[in-house]
Amino acid sequence: MAVGGGNIDPPSVDAASTYMLQYGRFEAMHQQQLEALGLPRSLWRQLYDKITGETFDIGEWVVFSDDDTVKSLAEHTLSLKSEKLEAESNVFLVDHIWTTTVAQELQDLDNVPGLLERMEKLTGIYEPQRNLPAMPDADLLENTVDANVAAVMSQAGVDEARARELLCKAGGDIIEAIVSASEETAPSTAQNSVQSQIMQQLEEGGQGDGPTEWKTRGYECVQYSLDNSAQLDGVDICVAVGAAVHARDVECNVTATHLTVTVSGKVAVDGDLHAEVEANETTWTVEAGVLSVSLVKRKAEYWPEVLVGEHRTDPITHAKHVRRVARDTWRYLQGYDYLARSTDQTLAKRTFWYVADAVGLAVAHDDVPNVRCLPLLYVDAQGQMTPLSILWPIRDITQGTTLVRDVCPAWLTDPQQRQGYLHAIFSGPTQFVLDAHEQLASMWDQTAKDAVRANIATGPTPKLPVNSLFVRDITPDAKAAVAAAGLVLADAPKDADIVFDDVPCEGRLTNQHSLNAAVYSTENAITAFQRIAGAQSWLSPGFLLKSQICELIGAAIMRNNSWWLLKSDQVVAGVEPQTVLTSNWITAVRHADVGYSAALECTPSMVIGGCLFLVERMVLVTPANGVFVWAAAPRIFQHQIAMDANKPEPYQILPPASEVSEHLFKLQASVQLGSGGATRFDKETEHVIVDAMRLLLGVDSGDGTNFGVFRMRFAIGQGADGAVPVLHEVRPALVAEQLAVSSDFVPSVATVIAGGSDVHWRQIQLPSN
Repeated sequence: MAVGGGNIDPPSVDAASTYMLQYGRFEAMHQQQLEALGLPRSLWRQLYDKITGETFDIGEWVVFSDDDTVKSLAEHTLSLKSEKLEAESNVFLVDHIWTTTVAQELQDLDNVPGLLERMEKLTGIYEPQRNLPAMPDADLLENTVDANVAAVMSQAGVDEARARELLCKAGGDIIEAIVSASEETAPSTAQNSVQSQIMQQLEEGGQGDGPTEWKTRGYECVQYSLDNSAQLDGVDICVAVGAAVHARDVECNVTATHLTVTVSGKVAVDGDLHAEVEANETTWTVEAGVLSVSLVKRKAEYWPEVLVGEHRTDPITHAKHVRRVARDTWRYLQGYDYLARSTDQTLAKRTFWYVADAVGLAVAHDDVPNVRCLPLLYVDAQGQMTPLSILWPIRDITQGTTLVRDVCPAWLTDPQQRQGYLHAIFSGPTQFVLDAHEQLASMWDQTAKDAVRANIATGPTPKLPVNSLFVRDITPDAKAAVAAAGLVLADAPKDADIVFDDVPCEGRLTNQHSLNAAVYSTENAITAFQRIAGAQSWLSPGFLLKSQICELIGAAIMRNNSWWLLKSDQVVAGVEPQTVLTSNWITAVRHADVGYSAALECTPSMVIGGCLFLVERMVLVTPANGVFVWAAAPRIFQHQIAMDANKPEPYQILPPASEVSEHLFKLQASVQLGSGGATRFDKETEHVIVDAMRLLLGVDSGDGTNFGVFRMRFAIGQGADGAVPVLHEVRPALVAEQLAVSSDFVPSVATVIAGGSDVHWRQIQLPSN
């Protein structure tokens, strides 16, 4: 059985030692990845040999289907052409034809030469082509002359016969005909002025040959005058090539009638020119990622096209088409992520999406697979990373058998949810997802009717003796505030009356309320509110990406104007989790592959002036079920949203939320806040806080020995009378977050827990009917 690059001479002792050293580095660097992929260890060295030797040899083993009816790249299949391929006997490399990010996808499709065409072949979505204005031929010239003769007579001051003669001589070109007449009567020194007047009058009168600037799929065209006259004797072709391209990567070949441009060995522009040019006067430059080729026409005239047969694109129609292709491309994108250290030495999670090559696309799906095909991020000795996929047989495969894999992730075992996940890849009937959503919505409605709300304390907290505190990683300002409150800081939790820590402490009064476990992550919070609250007007609907895929798809189809905030609960110290905003439910489902666990609905009304505002309130729940809110003005955070016209861009990673002033928030949201403004919104927010806490406490009222500090964030929903608060996030506040609010935060909590009153906290009462 052939493996790697064929027969080679036995290595020397030194070469063998070097090989083993290099392989050892490979194994140490990639062990965690390979074990997670499930690649048998017996294939690791073979994989190393093929990667370092760049051996893509799967073509020796398989053949594409020869079905002439297939219309898409993804409709091909692969079958084994060799006699037999035993399970776990070989591993093959599969290349990626495109790697991108959520933020880069649309730009790539619009700017990378040839990419949009490849994705059109993959998705089967093609852009309508616009008809170009044709130059008059012998049959059409007479009609063109008839249409333009009146303008030439008026502008040039000639009779009809002379106007027709000039137009025929100019091939129907109205500007050239008028200029020719002017040259016969006007001094040459006044020619520029005459031509400028002609151009202006024709533009104002809506006549002329056509636009002098337009776009095609591969380049932009601009016609102009080289000497600021009305003679269109220059034309530029501009090609977006990317910032990484330099002049040395470009080859430009021009003849009098043909233009060919290659970039990094790939043809970017190639075709016959509309008319002849002065080839030796051609210049080109590469600047800011754009290649500009400047041509000088041999005859100054209007060109309706630069390359023969080119198709123009309407910017608005083209942008919509790119978005349609991008939307459907998510059916074929696969993802991987990793942690990388930035130039400032901070860790960041990087997520990439790729489309496999023709081989990877042709491996069909089956619930009983005979191969696995998964992405691997190869890192060489210099630290250079190369993404690729690896394919290996997991069952014996005989000649003529189709290669199939299970495209569902390994963690997805529920049959119905697998069907939903596959619906995001292979389109089909939607009734089953609509039924799943209707069933869940009915359950939410019933849960809301049956919800149990606990009573909350309305009086002061029972007095407790509190003299000492333990506060994890307390700041100097907070330490001074604790001392000013007459309290003592303990050195260890066991020596304190009250403990502020992010981990439980048995036998002590701590901030680890039993509700903490219910809302410590987005996934947990969604589960908890679905179970105890159901459908509430103040609750942003959320879906679990690993167990409610069908329900999410059904909701997205029913509410096609909604957007989805994708949340990840993967916790890595020092790494800010990223939030993705998308209008595409396929994108939402596929993000489950890279660790995203929840999708929260975000209605368009929540985005105000290109911002998603979140109003944050700090809430204290005492051991006796008293509910207090931090009395200072709420903190306001905003996510900047990239907008396209009046809608958010369809795929984007939200930048981290930044804090803004309450004044700015009220100014930007004044229309949404409506009558009553911020005061009414704050009052309704407190009503939501108490209702949410009563529902949570109705299921778990705690053991009466601990308290909880919770961070609750509210988006701006739209009600009948103006803005209404929509609970967007609730989770336990970390000690560091509590200390960041105010140096008085911790001692003021201790005062309330001890049964005293504190100006920093206001107890919330049940709203009066």
